[in-house]
Amino acid sequence: MREPQVNSRWKDGRGELVTVTDVAFNFVRFIRDGYKFPVTYSPERFVKEFSPVTEAGK
Repeated sequence: MREPQVNSRWKDGRGELVTVTDVAFNFVRFIRDGYKFPVTYSPERFVKEFSPVTEAGK
């Protein structure tokens, strides 16, 4: 399992992309493509609901 990093790209179960903007021990903040406001999840919820996107996997 990969840990979220600032500026890393992830996708949800529907394939929608997000960009991580901030990471701390108790939260991950990200912005969905096409939206202007950030969302905050716990790290556990984030890695459960999102998977990392690799350059080859776009």
